[in-house]
Formats: sequence, structure tokens, C-alpha cells
Amino acid sequence: MFNINYSSEVPLYQQIVEQTKGMLAADLLKDGDKFPSVREISKSLSINQTTVSKAFKELDRLGIIETKPGIGTFIKIDEEKIENSKEEFSLKLEDEFKQAIFLGFDLEEISELYKKVERSLYEDKGK
Repeated sequence: MFNINYSSEVPLYQQIVEQTKGMLAADLLKDGDKFPSVREISKSLSINQTTVSKAFKELDRLGIIETKPGIGTFIKIDEEKIENSKEEFSLKLEDEFKQAIFLGFDLEEISELYKKVERSLYEDKGK
């Protein structure tokens, strides 16, 4: 389910969060789907349960998962939390666009980057 890069500078918990968001964007995960437990992910990736728990806390904060004690963890899209995350992301993206313009990117290059990301999402759907 997850493809972790153990030598990456990106923390392991953040890789889990980002890959979960990617699976949602690619429709590989949907609202109501059962999500693996902390123990299952920890075992399959051979990483500490505390690291996976940190990812779960972030996914919960973002409104992506909901844990029901004794039942399990499920994809639960919380529209209000998602909207707040979108607002935060918009501010970050605005800063990134400013940086891209400063570095000399033009609208066509930025558009090509967007299309590249979009294509990769559709390719992931086909897997």
C-alpha cells in the first residue's frame, strides 16, 4: 500500500500522510474504506508504531480518517476540515507560485508541471 523511502529527508510519518492523500486523489481510497491499523502498517513497513501513530494523528487532523475504538480506522472525509486544509494549501501554493516566478518560470512551464502531476494521478488510478 505504501512505498516508503527510508533514506528520504521527508519524515516517514509525512510520507504515509502524503501517500494517503495521493491515493485519495487517485480514487484508490474512498470515503468509508477500511484503513489499515497502526499495527498493520508498522509491521508491513518495519517501522515504529509511534511513527505510524503520528501519521494517523495528522490524517485525523486533516479530516481524512476516523478511528472507531474496537472497530477500526476508516477513510472519513470531513468536509469542514478539508476546506480548512484547502485554505492553508492555497496560501502555501501562492508562496510557491511567487517563488516559481522569481526563479523565472513562465505560465506555460507551470501549466506543464500541473499537467504532469495530473497525468501521474490518472496513471496511478490504472494500477
